[in-house]
Amino acid sequence: MVDNKRLAIFGGKAVRQKPFPQRFLFNHKEKKIVNKLLDHSIRTGKQIRYSGEYQKKYQNKFNKFMGSIGYSHCVNSGTNALLCCLGALGLKKNSEVIVPSLTDVGCITPVILMGLKPIPADIDVFSFNINIEQIKKKITAKTKAVIVAHIGGEVANIIEIKKFLQKKNIYLIEDCSQSHGSEINNIKVGNFGAISFFSTMSSKLHCTGGTGGVVYSRNKKLIKLSQMFADRGKLLDKNGNFSGKYTNFGINCTLDEISAAIGCVQIDKLKKNIKKTNVMGETIKRKLQDINSPSKIKNQIENTFNVYWFLRIDLDIKKISVSKKKYCEALAKEGVNLSEKYRYNPFEHQWFKKYLKESRLKYKIPTFINYENSLKNQYIIFIRENYTKKDISDIFNSIKKVDSFYKI
Repeated sequence: MVDNKRLAIFGGKAVRQKPFPQRFLFNHKEKKIVNKLLDHSIRTGKQIRYSGEYQKKYQNKFNKFMGSIGYSHCVNSGTNALLCCLGALGLKKNSEVIVPSLTDVGCITPVILMGLKPIPADIDVFSFNINIEQIKKKITAKTKAVIVAHIGGEVANIIEIKKFLQKKNIYLIEDCSQSHGSEINNIKVGNFGAISFFSTMSSKLHCTGGTGGVVYSRNKKLIKLSQMFADRGKLLDKNGNFSGKYTNFGINCTLDEISAAIGCVQIDKLKKNIKKTNVMGETIKRKLQDINSPSKIKNQIENTFNVYWFLRIDLDIKKISVSKKKYCEALAKEGVNLSEKYRYNPFEHQWFKKYLKESRLKYKIPTFINYENSLKNQYIIFIRENYTKKDISDIFNSIKKVDSFYKI
């Protein structure tokens, strides 16, 4: 007979007996709207292009979701959305842009492609987000912008960072790729930067199909410049239509109508979905506090609504009798979908080291102490908007069970 109390890693019965539910992004609504576009094209011979009816609808829906206080345009990836942000700002070549040490490579490559210098800053102690004190240390006369990401849906210290950068006359760019709908003081992230960008690829909380991105700003002029950059430098008239002239430098990264149509359906689901993931995260956070678990979710920023793209767990390794690796292995055997480390440091990549050498940048990649500590003391648990109360209970009970063996 299998012992229910014994850890699964030692042959006991796992808390979770079946895989967590598959995420189904699409249903008949997306199918219907895509088929409508295709049927119309087949029937009339008209091409499915971009900058059409559905793109305008999607952008209006996105603006409304953000609070009806800004403007947006959609592109074909989050990486290109950042590229368009930088194109709109028009920073002088060789200007410095402070970037997070913990970020996707797509937050670095656009900076380099625009002839700018990425300057990495370490993360906070209790989050994966960039640290304001580290930003202050990295500021020079050449600093023209700072990119702040809200990693995992947790809101960064964005208000304090904004206040500081405004005094320095430095642009704030928000990376909201993992935080669609996160808020501080009832204002959605993306509204604090001079300009912001979102990824809408299929793995995110909100998508426009396989891939996509959105540029957003409360500054209408910046959005117009970004839109021109995204469409080969086309000069737009006051109504946002092509004037027939090409006046600015630009690339071609617009979003097609099929993707925009999918986005129209998906964004109608977003408010409900992020409420679910927030409740899941806050539930586990509260329950872990109640049992004084060595595993905790420590949000340090007050008055926030975090959408929890994943759960960042702080593990007090002084309160367990095994290594973090062994603890996570035991938790995984109980059926929890987790990653022992959140290792996204593009400055470790071979291509970046080669870039430093070839560009002759006069700085060495520093040791990011807080980032390195996060590898030792934190792990992440994956959740999805379609998880049930039973699924969340299984995650908590798995942690509780592992704690019962390893907690000191």
